[in-house]
Amino acid sequence: MKKIKALVPLDGTERSMHSLNWLKTFFSKDAIAITLMNVVQIVITNDMVAQNEFDYLVEESNSFLDKAKKELEGYDVEKFNAFGYAGEEILKKAKKDSYDIIVMTKSSKKGLYKVVGSVTTKVVRNAHEVSVIVIPE
Repeated sequence: MKKIKALVPLDGTERSMHSLNWLKTFFSKDAIAITLMNVVQIVITNDMVAQNEFDYLVEESNSFLDKAKKELEGYDVEKFNAFGYAGEEILKKAKKDSYDIIVMTKSSKKGLYKVVGSVTTKVVRNAHEVSVIVIPE
């Protein structure tokens, strides 16, 4: 039987880890291959990024993905870091590697952030070739 390919974007918050609990509830270890993804958004000022800040962000991203992978012990899990705007990078990865599903936790942003739009909204609206499952908080 072919495994379901799932892309699980995590934003570095404990809230985003709810996706992992959902996966463990609905999929057995032999039914799914999971890619944990974290997008590092880099702010460029004066056309440069400080190398030590970049290194710190990458280290922090890897540490969070390691923690998430540990939560899925026994599952087929790979980690992936990307750099850029989260919504765009998630959509690009999903299309490039032909995932069956994207599993994301609902945004809890309020106020101005909600007006500007969330990563989850962007992914749901633009993921035409893959199903998106949004996990409530």
